Amino acid sequence: MGERYDLIVVGAGPGGASTAYHAARSGLKTLLLDRQRFPRDKPCGDGLMPHAAAELSLMGLGGWLEEAHHGTFTGFTIHSETAVLRQKVPPTLYGPRGYVVRRKETDARIAGRAREAGAELLQETRAVRLLRSVSGTVAGVEADRSGERVRFAAPLVVIADGVGGFAAAGMKAGQNAVARRQYFRGVSGPEREHLQIFITPDMNSHHAGYGWIFHFGDGTANVGAGVSTKALERSGRNLKDYFERFLEEPRVREWLSGADPEGPPKSWSLKMGMWGARRYSQGLMLVGDAGSMVHPISGEGVGYALESGRLAAAFAHEAHARRDFSARLLSGYERWLRRLRAREHLSGHALVHLVPNLRLLEPLFKACESDPDARRTLVEAFTGDSPVYSLLRHPRTLAGALRDGIRGRTGDGRRPNGRR
Repeated sequence: MGERYDLIVVGAGPGGASTAYHAARSGLKTLLLDRQRFPRDKPCGDGLMPHAAAELSLMGLGGWLEEAHHGTFTGFTIHSETAVLRQKVPPTLYGPRGYVVRRKETDARIAGRAREAGAELLQETRAVRLLRSVSGTVAGVEADRSGERVRFAAPLVVIADGVGGFAAAGMKAGQNAVARRQYFRGVSGPEREHLQIFITPDMNSHHAGYGWIFHFGDGTANVGAGVSTKALERSGRNLKDYFERFLEEPRVREWLSGADPEGPPKSWSLKMGMWGARRYSQGLMLVGDAGSMVHPISGEGVGYALESGRLAAAFAHEAHARRDFSARLLSGYERWLRRLRAREHLSGHALVHLVPNLRLLEPLFKACESDPDARRTLVEAFTGDSPVYSLLRHPRTLAGALRDGIRGRTGDGRRPNGRR
């Protein structure tokens, strides 16, 4: 067995690097492994919600976020089939704005902060096998480094390899969404200080999806589209087709008319909604995308990855303080995650999976257009700042949306019993 560590983290994306940073800061001898070399490109929407910015500030990166080439947003504009909803960033403890930063830069900076905090970062090192003792407890990681097999010992391992398959048999949830993005320079359009969200009929006729345009501060924009795997199955189409049709949406086509693409589009898959994943067992914790910590409506995952990494580091420290790496102790990590995020993730998960397609919610979007309080709540549900059932605080708007939806379903303005 090779050198011994207190903690090994597999994957140096936001979740893994956050874990390593906070663990090293607490005094744990921490090893952070990644199969690639930084900086490396990572397909993503690149939006950092206010809660992600708050986590980055805790890591000493608040000043870095303010660099001029990063985008800043203070609101959202949601374009649906019949409505346009404009809303400032909902007021929370995290502040009134978020940022748009390329993941290539974000991930490199966070991994760098982990190393500065004292974590040992080994790049181009692919973890291949979880090591166990004779009694079956976690004992470390075997990895492939420069064509050689190397072993690292530790009683505790955090898995942060996203949708990868390291040591997670029976623990990770299945993929349930896919997304594709491309960078463009010279994108026109109003409200660059807003994240532009497009809930199009094309992406929502068979289940759920949305497109986006997020502006950076250097004249470029991230343009993308994401749909559920159910939409792919029910439509018989592929993600490339959805993305290309999104680029032909009238407003999007207008805004891209004078724009130049920066490189080819890139795709990725997501495990969204917390449920279906096991995030702990003896000597193991899963953070970030590996633990399905991706919001089921917005698809945002960086903030939840950073947060889950910070919590995992706290429980790693507690486990060493007690010399107890049992599933019973590490279950506290799961309880804290659920206490913090279960309401928003579960209600969003339920909405996305119970509604056959999001076009059925069009009356609600239209009703929220003229009700500022309900509109704010709807955006809070989208961003993960409130559970979906918070919309019940607006019964009149919901009742009007239901009435309009029923009228729309009958097709002639009649109620189901035939009366007007």
